[in-house]
Amino acid sequence: MRRAFFAFLAAAVLLPASFAAAQSAPHIEKTDGVARLIVEDRPFLSIAGESSNSASGSLAYMESIWPALRQIHLNTLLVPLCWDMVEPREGEFDFTVVDGIISQARREGVKLSFLWFGSWKNMVSSYAPSWVKLNPRRFPLLQDKNGGQIQMLSVFSDNNVKADAGAFAALMRHIRSVDAAEQTVIMMQVENEVGYTGGERDWSDAARKAWRSAVPKELTDYLRTHRESLIPEFRAHWERFGARTSGSWAELFGDTPEGNEIFMSYHYAKYIGAVVAAGKREYAIPMFANAAIGRQDRKIASYPCGGPLPFVMDVWQCAAPQLDAISPDIYYGDFEGHCRAYTQNGNPLIIPETRGDDVGLGKALLAYAEHGALCFSPFGIEGYAGRSIGSFYADLQQLAPMILSRIPGKTMRAVMVGSDTPVQTLEIGKYHVLCEYGHRGNQPAGETVGYALILQDEDDSFYVYGRNISLQFSLVDRGRNKLVTGILDCEEGFIENGVWKPFRRINGDQIMNDYSFAAAYLDGRSGNGLRFGQAGVQYVRLYQY
Repeated sequence: MRRAFFAFLAAAVLLPASFAAAQSAPHIEKTDGVARLIVEDRPFLSIAGESSNSASGSLAYMESIWPALRQIHLNTLLVPLCWDMVEPREGEFDFTVVDGIISQARREGVKLSFLWFGSWKNMVSSYAPSWVKLNPRRFPLLQDKNGGQIQMLSVFSDNNVKADAGAFAALMRHIRSVDAAEQTVIMMQVENEVGYTGGERDWSDAARKAWRSAVPKELTDYLRTHRESLIPEFRAHWERFGARTSGSWAELFGDTPEGNEIFMSYHYAKYIGAVVAAGKREYAIPMFANAAIGRQDRKIASYPCGGPLPFVMDVWQCAAPQLDAISPDIYYGDFEGHCRAYTQNGNPLIIPETRGDDVGLGKALLAYAEHGALCFSPFGIEGYAGRSIGSFYADLQQLAPMILSRIPGKTMRAVMVGSDTPVQTLEIGKYHVLCEYGHRGNQPAGETVGYALILQDEDDSFYVYGRNISLQFSLVDRGRNKLVTGILDCEEGFIENGVWKPFRRINGDQIMNDYSFAAAYLDGRSGNGLRFGQAGVQYVRLYQY
């Protein structure tokens, strides 16, 4: 039964595009609270990497990195498109690089998510075209409280937002004209890691005027109607100042670093929302904005002020409803905590920048299986050629149909163990799973982590993908008879186009994890379990006695 089901699923997921009539554009679809990225009218798991910032500086350079990218087996490349290259002279557009990258990606069988480096990249405006940079009177810059001009286009300028939005609209119009049928380009990131020095705001004349003005009605209405579901930290700060629904920014949120954060977030979101809206009028594919998470992400002033951080998620969702997601660049801190924060308020999880080392690979499984991530993308991906991410991504591509058919955190779980956390536990279905780094306390030489992806098939059967890890199962509820869980049978094999291909049946020493039978019995374990050294897939059926 399971083989027939997965054969059907593989056919559904991998049906050639030529069979689809009048395909919808790429979009994000939610079913029973689970978000899926839909490409060519099929669920798509973006197994991705982001190129270095200047990789798209020439087509020749882009051509030079494809041999490295082939070794990584990604299915999606995130790559910058820069405003200064797209519109080198005002109103004159050059899409040579855009078309060339799309052509290269089609040749390689890879999808693209373009990163629009328009008004800002990592806070500053270094990718704005020269005709913008050389005319600060027309395109004003942010000012500090001492009147100094900072290399950041001000959000409080209609000229700035209109110029950026016009260029982005032209880009999306062109992408639609050359790619709507092929759907090589599946998402757009709009700007990159926006904000100002932590806890500070723009002090230009236009910004000062906005600060003294009343908080816009759309935000006060949002506060009133969403009060019970507001992000807890944000709600607490608003209520600290009396939960007012009219007044100036200082009256509602205080002349504080948090008040500055809320003020700047609203105006960055309005600006980026306008750019996104202009682009979507031309070609409405998923668009997201990304945030730089500080080393102490809960502490105001440890990250750029005004970016789409969890504290101001409500502000961004109010001011920029055109965005499909706001997304974290995760290099520091509590990875799963960040994932939970960025799935609040129904926000789909897209991780456009993170680590691609062995620790990062375990986190990829956590992102997909526990938090329903649509995309996981290590930065500087061409630099990972020849490392373990290549085989890992090849495995993920084969597992993708199974991942896409399950419910994150319920019928699909993931775990990561290592020298710091050698034992982890989780529940899936009616089972408790004990997960241990290595085997019988022996940690693999030269390794730092182990991980597993557990995919429920039926009540008592599971596909498990693992590396450097051992697992034992027991019932969550053993009942009055104190039932013990054993392995009925176990196969090693592999996934091919979503279909299970058994290689050999295993037993004996290959499934013996614990000879301390009396101690194991107390936990409802038989001592049998799954063991993984090198990465592989096993299919196990369980029983009780």
